[in-house]
Amino acid sequence: MIKEKHLSISVTRFVQLFAITAVMIGAAAGNAAAQSDRGGFTLVVDLGVGIQKDTALDETGKGLAGLNFGAGGFLNPDMAIMGRISGTNASYETPFGDVRQTSGVVAPVVQYWTSDKVYVLGGAGLGYWNVEGESDKGLGLILGAGFTVWNNGKHNLQVGVEYVPVFTDSKIHNFGVTFGYQLF
Repeated sequence: MIKEKHLSISVTRFVQLFAITAVMIGAAAGNAAAQSDRGGFTLVVDLGVGIQKDTALDETGKGLAGLNFGAGGFLNPDMAIMGRISGTNASYETPFGDVRQTSGVVAPVVQYWTSDKVYVLGGAGLGYWNVEGESDKGLGLILGAGFTVWNNGKHNLQVGVEYVPVFTDSKIHNFGVTFGYQLF
């Protein structure tokens, strides 16, 4: 019980720190932000808070979203194709004790920039979950969107949201709010 209370406090503090950081970076960047220079190789790394809904456990756990990673290339200044891994690592209280579950998707994704500051992404690939030595694999999706809070040429700090469902006998719904870096 104390462990869960501590996790909730940690997640709350992380969200508060994240929000304050995003506001400060956005204010500092202001209108003086450099024009983005999207093209060629791209690399994405992000981390955040996550919620995981496991239909087999009929429970919802809280934890980390990420460390998510992607690498690929831009086809044009608005569209990139990447290999990406995205998911969550959450804790659950069960009648048998606390368990930790990792769930996510490894997939090719398309990232499309709708403007200089906003992108959407989507892809389908291998979904997986692992809890206490048991695991399963099946179809998985990566669906998300993000917003640039600071850009300097090829360097981009961004906030994002992702929904990463995994379709096996036990369906896992992963939700994440992330803060990350993308090299263009």
